[in-house]
Amino acid sequence: MNVLNVRRLTPGVKAMLVLSFAIMSGFMWRVRGSHGWGSMWGMFAVGVMLVLFIFAFFGNRKKMNLEAIPIAVILLGITNGGWGTLNSQMGGYLGSTVPFTGQEAAEITEISAGSGMAIMLLLGFGWMPLFAMFIGSLFSKKQYKILHYIILVAVFYVVVYGFQFFVAHYILPFINSQAVESFKLGLADKGVEMSPMTAYIKNLGNEAWFKKIPYGRNYFASIRVISYSAGALVLSLAALIAKKDAVTAFISFAINAICAVSITLADIVMVVDSDRGFFAAVNAPRFLQGGNWSLWEYLTGFFLGFGIMLLLVCLPKKITGGEGDFDYAMPFKKKNLYAAYSAVLTLFFTFVVTVARPAGMRIAELAVYKGVGLDEEILTYIIIAVLCVIGIVPCAIIARKNIVKKNLPNLLDIRTEDFCLRAIPAYFAVTALLYFVFSDSGIFYCIPFAEINSPASLFEMIRSGRILIVTIMLVSFVLFNGIYYAVSKKAVRKK
Repeated sequence: MNVLNVRRLTPGVKAMLVLSFAIMSGFMWRVRGSHGWGSMWGMFAVGVMLVLFIFAFFGNRKKMNLEAIPIAVILLGITNGGWGTLNSQMGGYLGSTVPFTGQEAAEITEISAGSGMAIMLLLGFGWMPLFAMFIGSLFSKKQYKILHYIILVAVFYVVVYGFQFFVAHYILPFINSQAVESFKLGLADKGVEMSPMTAYIKNLGNEAWFKKIPYGRNYFASIRVISYSAGALVLSLAALIAKKDAVTAFISFAINAICAVSITLADIVMVVDSDRGFFAAVNAPRFLQGGNWSLWEYLTGFFLGFGIMLLLVCLPKKITGGEGDFDYAMPFKKKNLYAAYSAVLTLFFTFVVTVARPAGMRIAELAVYKGVGLDEEILTYIIIAVLCVIGIVPCAIIARKNIVKKNLPNLLDIRTEDFCLRAIPAYFAVTALLYFVFSDSGIFYCIPFAEINSPASLFEMIRSGRILIVTIMLVSFVLFNGIYYAVSKKAVRKK
């Protein structure tokens, strides 16, 4: 195995880590909201970069092996929620997604901006609790076996479903009573003779049903948000009480709190640009017009990345300092099982599927936009399948060669932190390529180059918000690569 490359985190390096991680997170969070990614799959892509970065600079520990990467990525994606109508409530109003009988437009109800802020904080706090717990456990000196993680995940979901079936329905009226009363009116309007709690329980998991009821989508999202935030809190307490692990408890709680503040603070650009609520009379800056949603996504990721990395670089060295030189142990007793896990999850899922899916969707969209006479959905499946078939071959070859034949305890015969250091710019570049080039919403298609005939016209276009997010993303791409190159040179030295 290659010689140990030690991370030297001086104050200057830490500052660059915080800035580069924030820029990267902002970029990836905006990407997750664009065509081809979205929902859980978008969070998988975000997760890959978050984990690679954390492992690259803090991965000198046995727990942070290659096999832990897909686990962290999956745990981040599966708790992905939805906004519903929650991100408008800080503006002081609650909107129904469907109109009442006889109305032409969906109704708008004035509410307290404080209740809107509370629900956004809860949304963020419960967004990535399993990921936060897992990352915290990797920094802890407490030993966690698979059974421990299974129990903690089970505890989380017991609390989540317990709150969804009962408790959250009694908490929501204290946060936003109008949300409950409006949903009652919506149920009555559609002839549903059930209480909000009964309706929720009978249609749990069927969000499409709630979208057909006035104020139903908001009620569904609010109950889910309260339940997941409760599960996140109990998860941190479980690590503290059951495992007596203050490190995991603190880091997991802190990451959840950072996410809560980030998503809420970034939401300001949404409510300021609204033509309803408290800011209806406020003339929002021109650059927000048409770009507030994308900017909210970018700022959420930026604040989140800034906060998480600031947390990590400020932790005591006894927690983040690493374990020095050590040999990796075989994570599975059977080589064939280890090889299969490595080929399918560590390599194929993490680095192939999370790219193949958006690639297939965006390339197919672009092909149809260019006039290819095929159904876009069918073409998407074909491209994804071809990319996955091509991608699984080297994954299988690498796993078989290094694990089965060479009997290596480490899949790639390279230290985890050094592999991640090299993988970051590659994965980031592929993601940027898909975002900027492929799809009719890419940079070469959404920017009206013909209208840019002078520096003044370009500036006016940026100022008006027409290409604001594209400009921010381009600048972020360049800045991240420049800062990352510098910080990787300064932080890494041979032992």
